[in-house]
Amino acid sequence: MERIRKQLRLSRTSRTRRLDSMDSRFDRWQSGTAIAGILSVLLVGIGLVLTNDFNRDQLKLQQRTAQEQQDLALKGQRADRFVQAVDQLGQEGEDKLGVRLGGIYALEALMNEFRADENVVIEVLCAFVRSHAPYKKGGGIGDATQDVRSAVTVLGRRPDPDAHLALDFTNTMLGLDRLTVPDASFRGADLSIGDFSDAVLPRADLREASFRYSYLDGAELRGANLEDAYLYGTKLRGAILPGANLRNVDFSEAVLTGADLTGADLTGPRTKGLTTAQLACAKVDAATRLPAGVSPPAPDAWKQKKCAVEDD
Repeated sequence: MERIRKQLRLSRTSRTRRLDSMDSRFDRWQSGTAIAGILSVLLVGIGLVLTNDFNRDQLKLQQRTAQEQQDLALKGQRADRFVQAVDQLGQEGEDKLGVRLGGIYALEALMNEFRADENVVIEVLCAFVRSHAPYKKGGGIGDATQDVRSAVTVLGRRPDPDAHLALDFTNTMLGLDRLTVPDASFRGADLSIGDFSDAVLPRADLREASFRYSYLDGAELRGANLEDAYLYGTKLRGAILPGANLRNVDFSEAVLTGADLTGADLTGPRTKGLTTAQLACAKVDAATRLPAGVSPPAPDAWKQKKCAVEDD
């Protein structure tokens, strides 16, 4: 009996060991399966990341290529438009006035759309003005043609006046009475021996501009900035200059009969040529600032008959 019991115990022990071994192999199999699953997921994830990066790089490359092609096409269109506008500008003859005007406004559109083209457009239009309104020695100031008037108007309202040198109107004779360009910029421009009578230029930037022997009779220059302007011999009869900046201006031989200088500033260390006699028929008020040694006119002196503004 004892032997039988021992055999039974041995048999149970052996069976238990076999079961434990089977469980161990099953656990290892499960662990291996789990690890394989994790590795599979990781490999799939890495593949997705690499594929996504590749697709993104391809998309960026396609977008960059498309943008470069678009930029190239745009440059070509700009060049074509510029050449066409300049060609229109060169069409001479009275019957081609509309063509030239179209060229002027086409150049203005280019200047407004593409700031990088502003300087070259300005140079072209200034050259056009110089060639079509040249100074004529001994001749009177005739009316500028409509295309010249339009070119000057476009130049006066250019989008970024401080991005380039002054407008080059040297050796011209501009008859531009009633020129209307609010907030214009003609800073540093040579506008000598020109007629700008009754021009409407409120708040204009006319700093350092030269109006030597020009006519500004009746011009609307309310709030304009003429600091350091050259007004030698300029006719300003009846000019409207309330609140204007006239600091450091050369007023030598300037005519100010009937000029409205209320609230204007005529002082400055470089102001020259201004005399009490020049202001005898000008309109001033308590806000008008005059340089030392220059006295204001009598109240309402500008209303006297002798101060009436008369045309030449």
